[in-house]
Amino acid sequence: MAETQSELQKEFELERMILFSDAVFAIAITLLIIEIKFPEVPEDATTSQIQELFKPVIIRFVGFILSFFFIGLMWARHLKIFKYLKNYDNGVIYRNLILLFFIVCFPFTASGLTEHIRPHFLLPILVYIINIACVFISQFILCSYLFKKNSKLTVDGFEIEKNYILLQSKFVALVLAIGVVVVFSVSLIFPGNARYVLYSFYVIPFMMLFVRKNLKKYKPVKPLKSK
Repeated sequence: MAETQSELQKEFELERMILFSDAVFAIAITLLIIEIKFPEVPEDATTSQIQELFKPVIIRFVGFILSFFFIGLMWARHLKIFKYLKNYDNGVIYRNLILLFFIVCFPFTASGLTEHIRPHFLLPILVYIINIACVFISQFILCSYLFKKNSKLTVDGFEIEKNYILLQSKFVALVLAIGVVVVFSVSLIFPGNARYVLYSFYVIPFMMLFVRKNLKKYKPVKPLKSK
């Protein structure tokens, strides 16, 4: 009886941690959109004036869509990771909090991306990419702790699925870390040439395509549906 009560208590505490994480993801997405408002349009405004008034709003909305995609992607991956979790310890709590910290940084870095970016001032883009890299790196640290260092906290079996999630998070984190180093190095070598710095960002999607192609062989095969 005492053992059953202890298991129920653990399950309740684990559920609280998951619900807290979901709330943080939801709040981060909400904060992205809350500052985007329609501009005040004078009654006698011409079409060209209205277009000028809406340009900043459109830029902010594009930034919102981009950040919404990344936060949604991380929430989906977080869901996949935690579905294998049967227990937790302080290591899981702290690593999860680090991941959530970088998630709630998105509204700040997204505002810099949409409000302060200029042709020769690419620092907001670099800060935004660093934010994304930190999210994926912290997710890899969490995955490594759960699926490799302390696998007893996860449910038994599903080794192929766990290994795929671990490899995916590892390679994506590595690509983004390398991408940040490349961009930062180019900005130091060519401090006055924003074009070279901007071109260096293309290293990241090309490396992502390479990683995605090589990860296919580790992807779990879905069972065929019975007719």
